[in-house]
Amino acid sequence: MELKTKGYRLHNISPLFLFIEAVKKMVLPLLFGIVGTSGDRQDMFIIGIAAFASIVTIVQFWFYHYWLEEDRLVVKEGILFKSLRQVPYERIQNLNIERNLLHKFFKVGTLQVESASGVKPEAVIRVVADERIKHIQQVIKYKTALHQEASESPSTDTESIPTENAAVPLYQMSNKDVTKFGFISHKALVPIGIVGSVLSQNDYYRDKFISFAQKFVGDLHVELWAFTEWVVYGLMLAVVMLVSIWLSSIALAFLKLYQFKISRVDNNLHAEMGLLTKITANIPIKRIQLIKIKHSPLHRYFNKVAIKMETAGGVTEQNGITMRWIAPLVSRFNGQQLIAKIQPEVNWQAIEWLGLETRAWKRVFKRMMLFLLVPMVPLVYFYHWVGLTPLLLTPLVYIYAKAYIDKAGYAVNDQIVAYRHGVFFHSLSIVKITKIQNITYLQTPFDRRNQMARLSVDTAGSNPVTQDINLHYLDVEKVDELMLQLSEKVSQSKFVW
Repeated sequence: MELKTKGYRLHNISPLFLFIEAVKKMVLPLLFGIVGTSGDRQDMFIIGIAAFASIVTIVQFWFYHYWLEEDRLVVKEGILFKSLRQVPYERIQNLNIERNLLHKFFKVGTLQVESASGVKPEAVIRVVADERIKHIQQVIKYKTALHQEASESPSTDTESIPTENAAVPLYQMSNKDVTKFGFISHKALVPIGIVGSVLSQNDYYRDKFISFAQKFVGDLHVELWAFTEWVVYGLMLAVVMLVSIWLSSIALAFLKLYQFKISRVDNNLHAEMGLLTKITANIPIKRIQLIKIKHSPLHRYFNKVAIKMETAGGVTEQNGITMRWIAPLVSRFNGQQLIAKIQPEVNWQAIEWLGLETRAWKRVFKRMMLFLLVPMVPLVYFYHWVGLTPLLLTPLVYIYAKAYIDKAGYAVNDQIVAYRHGVFFHSLSIVKITKIQNITYLQTPFDRRNQMARLSVDTAGSNPVTQDINLHYLDVEKVDELMLQLSEKVSQSKFVW
């Protein structure tokens, strides 16, 4: 294909950002590895390799070009192994923009183009001037609107540029909500655990910690403690650890979700969030594949829920900028109102929930008891009768199994398929019929023995590991009927990206 337009280069300041990105992805992990082991000459060799790779990454700046063609975005990159990607405008799912403090200083940003092709973004254009980003957004929006008009109404005048309505704010997080989110999420557990594990592998830091602990414990004269003192000091230590985790989680929540706002502009969702690094995303509403409502015991304590969405493509945080939130923390009533505003074509009041088979609690009970009994075998071997202590949990397993089946349910009508499950951590997933790509019927040996089957629904944004619409513990007759009913509905509906 011969490209007719002149290609754009990245911003002149891009090498600085490419270097920073290379350091984040390659040099820092290697340095963590060096901290976690005893140093030798191999460390300098590893750093040299990382530095060389960083230089190669920066050189890519000179080989990166992108074009705005009449009907597609074209990106060319690579030094030895060149890549040419062509993304039709109508296939673009999301446009995400990232701006940190350095971006803001130079008045630039990182633009991510996401389609439904897979788990990686189609293009990450790092770095582009703010004016160029606005131009790219306008071109893609205009071309997409023209394609929609041509496909839906051929007689429409495609020469007129669609007018952009003012942003209609749908939801905005207050600082109080961000604080509650951090308290509920405990997001700091993972980074704290990583740092702790890395430092524990280093002889120097491990010896320092042991020396400090021995001195601290020695000063307290623990050998003279009574039982009550052990309990008091143990509780104090637990409280200090919990408070540290909570404060760290709240700080992380502010870094990510500060001034989170989601608005509606025409038929798009416009989302903004971030303290030091601001992320802006534009998501076409019609391309939302799945809506998920989740709540934990702490959510219920604050009378809140979290609402997420999945869009086609499934880009993860490891390989791109993500925007999955509709409302990180919102009351149940306001959450329902928010979903109704985003998808008003769905009659949310007409959802009729059906329960799973009541006898299915036995299967849940047996499965959980298996996980309880298998580890008990070595305990019995080494500790004899004491190893049978886990059997005391049997009544709790029974109660949980009954509660799981009582709370689980599904709903199917002419518009949506929904599934809810969970006892302590509850999840409710909703998919529109027009978003269904695949319907799977599955029957395991245990299902056949109990005259049951299961049915799963896939969308363009489905995660194959954590399937959201996966109906378990239903009689074979019901699953057969559901399979026929959904297949007919999907075949009669027009699939919309």
